[in-house]
Amino acid sequence: MYRNLLCLVLGLIVGIQLTEFWNYVTYTTVEYESTAVVANAETSLSEWLHRETRVLCLVLTMPAMHKLKAAHVKASWGARCNKLIFLSSEDDPELGAVNLNVTESREHLYAKVRAGLAYAYEHYIEDYDWFLKADDDTYVIMENLRMFLYPYDPEAPVYFGYRLRTTYPQGYMSGGAGYVLSRDALRRLNLIGLNNTKYCPLNTLAEDRQLGYCLLNLGVVAGDSRDELGRERFLPLNPRHLMPRIQSGTWLDKYYYFKPNASIHIQQKHF
Repeated sequence: MYRNLLCLVLGLIVGIQLTEFWNYVTYTTVEYESTAVVANAETSLSEWLHRETRVLCLVLTMPAMHKLKAAHVKASWGARCNKLIFLSSEDDPELGAVNLNVTESREHLYAKVRAGLAYAYEHYIEDYDWFLKADDDTYVIMENLRMFLYPYDPEAPVYFGYRLRTTYPQGYMSGGAGYVLSRDALRRLNLIGLNNTKYCPLNTLAEDRQLGYCLLNLGVVAGDSRDELGRERFLPLNPRHLMPRIQSGTWLDKYYYFKPNASIHIQQKHF
């Protein structure tokens, strides 16, 4: 009798252990499959947006920075552009840089950007939907940028970036934060603006402000790129300046178009 009781107890213990082991295996398999499904969905969305929202990235650089900065852009976020071109004063086939024949200096930055946007129009206007201008020290999360741009029509005259206040009504987009032009904005700029010094004066003033003035005269709207909570998507300052009470009193305090909401600043999403 004792032998039968012992066998019964041992059988129950083994059965319980096997049941727990089976549940663990089943749960692990389901969890793995669920994670794989989510990962595949995210990959599929990213790939789909890559096809549906085509972005040509134009990155300002100079020969001295080809290896120091531009190469790192190419190896990181630049690889996720539909096409990446570096705007320089020296050809570099390995990097993908083109010589715009513009002197490298802050005074000639506006002329360099004009030349770069003219190059993009001449060679690629029908191949891409949006044209992003960035610097070689900018970082862009391309998947977020495409998700933001997807609802907008590239044939609408609009451009997006971090909006700054100035003497004309709609302001302009910060060059340091990067800005993105629709196909129609780039078309207007090249067919009308760059051939008319009344609309787009030639000077050595700040590149971003001058381009903003030019686009305003061409009927290109300065779009609002903030999210539903008023958080900025394009950021002109180092990330440490986004931490409340850590950094304050920057030049941006005098020029922002939309007043930052300090209560949500720490939650910033950005490109």
